[in-house]
Amino acid sequence: METNKFFAHSLGCKVNAYETEALCSLLVQKGMIKTDFIKEAEVIILNTCAVTATAGQKSRQHIRSYRESNPDAILIVMGCYSQSEGKKCAEMGADIVLGSGKRKDAIDLIERFKTDREPIIDVVNDPRKQDYEEFGTAILAESARAYLKIQDGCDAFCSYCYIPRLRGNSRSRDPREVIKEAEKLSELGYKELVITGIHIGYYGKDLGLGLFRLPDLLHSLCLKCPRLPRIRISSLEVSEIDNDFLSVLSTHTQIVDHLHIPLQSGSDTILKRMNRPYSTKEFMDKVRKIRAIRPNIAITTDLIAGFPGESEAEWAETLRFCEEVGFAEIHVFPFSPRPLTPAEKMPCQVEPPVKKRRVHEMLALSKRLRLEYEKRFYGKRLEVLVEEVNGSHYKGHTQNYLLVEGDLDNVQEGMMVKVIYNNKTASD
Repeated sequence: METNKFFAHSLGCKVNAYETEALCSLLVQKGMIKTDFIKEAEVIILNTCAVTATAGQKSRQHIRSYRESNPDAILIVMGCYSQSEGKKCAEMGADIVLGSGKRKDAIDLIERFKTDREPIIDVVNDPRKQDYEEFGTAILAESARAYLKIQDGCDAFCSYCYIPRLRGNSRSRDPREVIKEAEKLSELGYKELVITGIHIGYYGKDLGLGLFRLPDLLHSLCLKCPRLPRIRISSLEVSEIDNDFLSVLSTHTQIVDHLHIPLQSGSDTILKRMNRPYSTKEFMDKVRKIRAIRPNIAITTDLIAGFPGESEAEWAETLRFCEEVGFAEIHVFPFSPRPLTPAEKMPCQVEPPVKKRRVHEMLALSKRLRLEYEKRFYGKRLEVLVEEVNGSHYKGHTQNYLLVEGDLDNVQEGMMVKVIYNNKTASD
């Protein structure tokens, strides 16, 4: 392959980050060199996002910006936004447009484009009918932490979510490939693996009789990678936290004290309109069971502010419930109507200024809850995985996802260091 240097950027979720790094690994194996400078790249890869209207806008901005910055480069656009708007991506300057599949074909398509110099749009025709796309091991991930993708797609169809129509059906990665990659990453010296997917709680439902599920996979990973200090779960739905999962949480200390469990709303009436398969009571019951096993665990969440028809009383319910749960952190997003979703057409759409106010109210609560959680660990000696280093200054996370920074002699990325946690070492 004559085209030598490439630049890659990923928008959106951890799954996108994994897929971008996996494709980068394939390009490196073909003799290409990754660069951090767009203008010297002969190939530019952009992995797009479409989870919200803002994400779609950012995707469009990046396509135009990359095309303008380097008009002669081969611009490859892939991901959720390009899955739905392939023609638009080409009109904005993309040379090769892929969607939520066929990413491995990029190498062959680069050669084809170099010969024909004609735009290529090659997205999956029906995202709901796909097999899992195996990339192999992504070896260009962060030096301390690596993502490990185990699943793709979603069958939940929450009333606000566009992703099942873009990412397709839920499909699980072969457990042998997952374990093989985990063992390889452990051998390469990664200290933390982040288990990721679009809906990882669905893992295994499509494998044979569905007898090998997420708890079985986690158990196998812990046994097969005994020298791996940390296994982090990117996100897990509360309805999929069952007794088998709780047993794994109780048994394996490699699974860190941090779970991200999306709530989306603290009002039962809103949860029903969202087509979420749980009540606030069920959510709280699961949280209590988790904390009975891991008293110091950080539980973080996602919330949507201003879902169609959400009254001030329902929003107040959500604020009260979040305080009652005592989340370690809350990620809140204003409702964004997405194409082809029931919520797009629901009556009583909430006005943008109201959504904006509610977002600020939730962020204020999140900040207070975060500080309360942090203070529980003041004065304690915690182990930190160093992720960024600038001279003697470092940043990194504890296993319960507290961000820490400080100064140490001879500090290097990937090191595990013990730090007294207090208001000086805490970093926000």
